Amino acid sequence: MPNLSQLKRQRMLTFLNKIKEEHKSDDEMLIALGEIENELVSKRYGLVWEDHEENVDVQMGTNIPVFAEVKEREISVAPDEGYNFILEGDNLHSLYLLEKTHKGKIDVIYIDPPYNTGKSFIYDDKIVGDDDSFKHSKWISFMNHRLFIARNLLKAEGIIFISIGELELANLKLLCDDIFGATNCLGIIARQMKTGGNKGRFFSPNIDYVLVYAKDQAVAHDFKGDLDEKLVKKLYNKIESSGVKKGKRYRPFGLYQSSLDSRPNQRYFIKCPDGSFVIPPGSSFPMVISDGEKVLPLQGDGCWRWSQERYFKEREKNSLVFIKSKEGVLLDERGNKSVWNVYSKIWLDERAEEGQTPTNFIGSFENRHSAKELKELGVKFDFAKPVGLIKYLFKLTRVPSNAIFLDFFAGSGTTAQAVFELNNEDGGSRRVILCTNNESNICDEVTYPRTKTVITGIRADGSKYSDGLPANLKYYRTDFVPRDDEELSERLNEHIVEMIQLEHGVDIDGKEYIMVLSDTELDELEQHWGDYPNAKALYISQNVMMTTAQARRFAGVEIHIIPDYYFKFELKEVGEAW
Repeated sequence: MPNLSQLKRQRMLTFLNKIKEEHKSDDEMLIALGEIENELVSKRYGLVWEDHEENVDVQMGTNIPVFAEVKEREISVAPDEGYNFILEGDNLHSLYLLEKTHKGKIDVIYIDPPYNTGKSFIYDDKIVGDDDSFKHSKWISFMNHRLFIARNLLKAEGIIFISIGELELANLKLLCDDIFGATNCLGIIARQMKTGGNKGRFFSPNIDYVLVYAKDQAVAHDFKGDLDEKLVKKLYNKIESSGVKKGKRYRPFGLYQSSLDSRPNQRYFIKCPDGSFVIPPGSSFPMVISDGEKVLPLQGDGCWRWSQERYFKEREKNSLVFIKSKEGVLLDERGNKSVWNVYSKIWLDERAEEGQTPTNFIGSFENRHSAKELKELGVKFDFAKPVGLIKYLFKLTRVPSNAIFLDFFAGSGTTAQAVFELNNEDGGSRRVILCTNNESNICDEVTYPRTKTVITGIRADGSKYSDGLPANLKYYRTDFVPRDDEELSERLNEHIVEMIQLEHGVDIDGKEYIMVLSDTELDELEQHWGDYPNAKALYISQNVMMTTAQARRFAGVEIHIIPDYYFKFELKEVGEAW
């Protein structure tokens, strides 16, 4: 059948070409017609919306965003650990700068963007209400700009989790399919927000969703979660009585399963405790009656789960259980029903380490948990996600314990607490970057105070919350340098230190981590090098020429050349770099 839309577009394009020919000397007309043509030939399947420009986009047209450190909000209580960051400002500006420092470096992103319910989504300083005819287009445009950068920030094996409500679920799915690729959608998880309730006319809204995408699912790690505790208690109810695994819990699991296909090397005799032999049901039998003696199975013959080679290894490890059975599932060496059945021991510790593939429903972390958490922290905030939910999602990814996590809709700072708790549990060195604006003083009164309380164990009112989860934190605010500033290069260089600290997770303190911007500074450092016994790294400008003698002098520390990608693009635009 013909594609009617395609035929219609082709007719329109033919007509456009005719108009172009008639107006080939009119440049303005040709430009306008070219724009129309581009719209006609653009993709036809997927999400369609009106692209909206934000004030923050306009602001970047005349200003260059930079980070300015708020030194008095720094927390440094974990020696030899890297720094975490709170970036206060519009997250589009923060993402713009993060793309310079963390492109392809983020392991996991979690975000909880506004659900666009008509109450919480603020666009250009105004809440987008249900009466806004461009309500969905504004939200999609807003998310599109940010998710596009987010993909660039992820490692090849990186994962992004996005919490979302039912209202924008379908739109977000199509948008993410476009940005990340439909094949990289790992799942749509339904999460139980609450139980009960009588809100709504037709259904009480008790669930929201988590969209999960990989940057490239082909290289992403398989997800594995903890074993279900109820199943563990029910199934792993046997305890080994002897041997190297004495005291370990296991579950017996039939070595023969009727659903298995016939496979070579997996049909053989097994010797039972009374000296008899058993084999799965079938018509072929080994010529010799001996333990492990195999036969090529015929069509329809049963087989063991293990190959002959593995059977011998597992038997040596005492991994078999022989249980008498009235069912007579297996056959003896004479082809009669045997009184024995054979089971393998599935060890709980090994199974727990392997983990369990998660389902696409989460029923364990309701919103009431987060309300209790915030109350204990002494923080007032509505609609935060529970810490347990974020920890659960992060654990599924099985990323390294030194991974970098990003949340650019940080809200109350749940993601930071989740990362710090995971580090406390396994001794990891994960780091987290939080981005949030300060609308309604959320960063001043919620994000930062909560993060500080979790780290130090002291609430904002001075009372004790816990023993603390030691970590280091730097606090940046976005600032701006006018693009037409007469001393643009110098003004931007004033913020190089923030970029270095962010990229490397360090504090340029002039003692352990030292920045060198000129040959003179390097010469002075060389002369007084004995005054820096704890130096760990030097960050040296590209314009500084290090001598062979200086290279030998500083051989015991890391040498990093300050890259030109921090602000070179902006300087090239105004002719101050090439």
